[in-house]
Parts: sequence; structure tokens; C-alpha cells
Amino acid sequence: MMLAAIHVGAASPASAADPIQGPFGGTISGSVALLSDYTIRGVSVSKRAPSVQASLTYEAPLAFVEALPVSLYGTVWGSSINFSPDMDESLELDLLAGVRFKLFEGKALLDLGWIGYRYPGAMKAARLSFDEFGGSLSYDFGWMNVAGQVRYSPNFFVASGDAWYKQVAATIPLDFIRIHDQISLKVFGGVGHQSIQRNARYAYPDMWDWQIGLIATAWGVDLGITYVDTNVGKRRCNGGGYDYCAARAIFSITKSF
Repeated sequence: MMLAAIHVGAASPASAADPIQGPFGGTISGSVALLSDYTIRGVSVSKRAPSVQASLTYEAPLAFVEALPVSLYGTVWGSSINFSPDMDESLELDLLAGVRFKLFEGKALLDLGWIGYRYPGAMKAARLSFDEFGGSLSYDFGWMNVAGQVRYSPNFFVASGDAWYKQVAATIPLDFIRIHDQISLKVFGGVGHQSIQRNARYAYPDMWDWQIGLIATAWGVDLGITYVDTNVGKRRCNGGGYDYCAARAIFSITKSF
């Protein structure tokens, strides 16, 4: 569910904040966000309406591993949702666990883990919940951060079978633009591909998605605008007749802690 700083479903990557010291030498961090639309891999899952999101992460280093910095992490992430057709859903609750390796003096980050997508209160017969396994690798060149991820699910959404998601992304800080000491800008973009074993069950074809956006961080708050699009037309979106796959702008406001 995460690619470097980009959450698979979020509108834009959030800026890192100083974490809170936790037990066993670990740290606690989190975020709260308001988005004009919650999109997963180019598809709106809030009927192109606003969504509220929040996350909480605990990460602890493995001090006994001396060869390189390694840490274990666990995350709880939640978002309001609204599907069509309605399946008594209102909340997506994601659970994440994995291991992170920091390489080349922290410039490279390898993240391997599991994501469990859960939908409390939704119709059990719909079989919405699924799991993904995989990882991401990112490298910070200073002037640009590049990242890629691969995810595999053996039981994808609505029992649509095996599924793969692959994505590459980049974030570029605009340090040459100076407005105020408490204001910074960065642009980001990414391209991903989703393939599903049972397309008819999923109600979407195999698809490409892409996004490009701008984030202004002002006094610790991220203000973002993201252009999102897919190669799926209205005739094939969600079984046909929906505009949830169409190009659109998404606005977001995020506070990390």
C-alpha cells in the first residue's frame, strides 16, 4: 500500500514529519488528510466525493543487525469510501507489516511486506477483503527521488483471483523556488499497471493509470493538487456507464506528525 512516500490510494505523497519516540527504541508517526476524491490506482472509490483518511505507524530498528540498518514496522491506515453498487461499506481499513532496509547511507530504501485490505461492516458475500504481498525500492539522488513497487495478490478484490500491480514514480523538490522559509514545493508523478485474473468479476479490464501533481508544504501542512487518469473509458469502467476512471484533479490537505 505504500511506495516510498506515496500511498497507493492517496492523492499525493505527504511530507515526512519528526516521529514520536515509542517503546523498545521505536518511533511513532502518523497523518490525517482530507481529499476531494479517494482514488485507488486511478479509480475513484468515493464516487468522486470527498474522503477523510488517517494513518498510524510504529517502526523499530533491529539493533542486533550490524551489517546495515534494518527495521520492522506496522501501520494502520483508514479511509472513508463509497462504492457503486452499494455493499454496506463505509470504511476501508488497511493493515501493513514489513521490514525496511536502508542502504547506501540511507539514500536507498527497500521495503518488503504485507498489506491486508479490510472493509468492516460490508456485505460478506461481496468478498471485498484481500491481501497483497510485495515490496518497493526507492533511491534519493537529492535533486530527485525515484521509486518502484511490485504487488501480488492471490485473492484480489471481490474474489477476482490473482492480481499484479506494478508502478514507477518520481518526486522532485523545487528548491530553486523560494517563497518563504516555511514554504517548500515539490512535483511528483507515476505510472502503474494493474492486471487481474478474472476481469469480468472485478468489473474492470487490465488497466494503466498515471498521475502528476504538485505539493506545497506550508508551516507543516501539505496542500496538494494531483491530475489522475487511466486508459479505461466510461463504457468499461466498473462494468460500464461510470466516470470513476476518467481524468480529474484531486485536491488534498495533509498534516503529518
